[in-house]
Amino acid sequence: MDLDIKNLHPLEVKVLLNSSEGALTSDRLINELGYKLGQCNQAFSWLAAKELIEEKSRTLKIFYEITDFGRDFQEKGTHRERIFALIKEKGAMTLPEITKELGLENRDTGTAFGSMSKEGLLAMDGEKKASLKSDGISASMKAVRSILDKAALSSSGDIAETDLSDEEKDVIGGISKKRGASTSPFKVVEREDVVYEITAAGRETAGILVSKGVTGEEIGSLTPEMIADGSWKNKSFRSYNVNTPPSRVLLGRHNPYSLFLDSVKDKLVSLGFEEFDGPLVETEFWNCDALFMPQFHSARDIHDVYHVKTPTRAREIEQPYLDQVAETHKNGWKT
Repeated sequence: MDLDIKNLHPLEVKVLLNSSEGALTSDRLINELGYKLGQCNQAFSWLAAKELIEEKSRTLKIFYEITDFGRDFQEKGTHRERIFALIKEKGAMTLPEITKELGLENRDTGTAFGSMSKEGLLAMDGEKKASLKSDGISASMKAVRSILDKAALSSSGDIAETDLSDEEKDVIGGISKKRGASTSPFKVVEREDVVYEITAAGRETAGILVSKGVTGEEIGSLTPEMIADGSWKNKSFRSYNVNTPPSRVLLGRHNPYSLFLDSVKDKLVSLGFEEFDGPLVETEFWNCDALFMPQFHSARDIHDVYHVKTPTRAREIEQPYLDQVAETHKNGWKT
């Protein structure tokens, strides 16, 4: 073979030595080799590029990843659960009273009440108080609680769509988002489940690794801690490949905003405007007042303009520009 085993990373070595038969999946590497998902993807990518494994199938799977907002629901209960329990304990209450009692936002209370009233759980009486119309929670509330419990049982907090019942699938669509999920209990995550298989070249490479005593546990670098505690003495070290090409050096490039400013300048000059240089630090008079920018314009705020601490103001503004601009701001001058 032309492949130099020195080029193999320990992640690749362990896969070849321990997974010579059967389908290769991320779940298998995680369970058998203790890899993390990112390490699985790296190993598969490197081995596939060397043609030591080949892809057999690819399936798109949908997962629901619980957010911090969802974990709060797990611990304290959903807004609907908390409101239901509160009214069941203390009786009819106005929405502002419920909001204050539970420490919710007005919109959260309103949304929960609207949902529960549609389900026939709550109703508003003549005194504008919400009261219970049912002794038990709705089917959708039970489904949401079931989904939260399943997420709690998962070590990763993820739930595969295939692990949900039909009713839970209908409900989770309303409590999950693909993007901007910080205010949603679950985030929708799409993952591709790819199955690989070791090729003949991969099995041959595995045989070479065994014959040379390569295990994948070799140390790649010597650390001060290893020298101090002597743990390096009984370890094997990876060989260095001096023929490995160095990392590509990316040369500097123009800032996109600078390119944009240059293009604007070129267009203005082509229309007859004249370009001239100014100081690095410009006065507010020339930067704002001379452009007739209103005194309370947002572009004058600190988030759009940097101000130097010293000096606090210019010594003088050239006349007659100072008076003319001032008069224009006050009464329009001759304009």
